[in-house]
Amino acid sequence: MAQHPTLTDSITLGVSLDCPWDKAYAFLSDPANMPRWASGLGDTLTQEDGRWIAEGPLGRVAIRFEPRNELGVLDHTVELPDGGQSYNPMRLVRDAGGSACVLLFTLLRQPGVSDTQFDGDADWVRKDLAALKGLLDER
Repeated sequence: MAQHPTLTDSITLGVSLDCPWDKAYAFLSDPANMPRWASGLGDTLTQEDGRWIAEGPLGRVAIRFEPRNELGVLDHTVELPDGGQSYNPMRLVRDAGGSACVLLFTLLRQPGVSDTQFDGDADWVRKDLAALKGLLDER
């Protein structure tokens, strides 16, 4: 397991999805779908030598995803161009009836990130979660 830096703060953001858990998990656990809703990584995600690579606002980054599982764990770690890592805990939770689910994303503040930067990061995640909702909600 990767070592994570000392954190000073976190916030968990969520979005309710009007979509069965199985369908949402199939979409979310396929890394190729991430650029469709996670704008912070860029427009494309490709595999190179068994690693997922994105080119976007952060530069060229590699992303490691947790293997598919029955618990809805969708954690991923972004390896930044400077060698740093950003760990992103994410979990898809079933609702009691099975016709909907909730995606929870925990934003971890890295050392040195100001309140303004952290608030901006949270707003960006909220925007991405809203985009995901638009893709997955059944009409």
